[in-house]
Amino acid sequence: MRQIKYWALASLFSLGVFGQSSITGACRNGGTYPNCIGGEIVFTGGSYPEQAHVKVTNSAGQVIDDGDYTTKDGVLTFTENLSFADTYTIAVNDKVVLMVATT
Repeated sequence: MRQIKYWALASLFSLGVFGQSSITGACRNGGTYPNCIGGEIVFTGGSYPEQAHVKVTNSAGQVIDDGDYTTKDGVLTFTENLSFADTYTIAVNDKVVLMVATT
């Protein structure tokens, strides 16, 4: 019973942290998302307002991107050049939506 409570709590926490929509990525230079070879990664997600604020940080907390993007019919698409081997956090509208690692 204790394990069930733990998994239920973890599931609710992940829903709260990762927000209302799902964003996925595609590695342009190889690798299998979310573990990409460094370079351009294309992110796409749905159910966003006409304008979405994207913030990308590396594992040291340094900001890589902090800008507004326009969606098309609620679909947010943006490309990030994540060239250095690291783990990056992607937040949209101040909610962490995913993490991606590059090698």
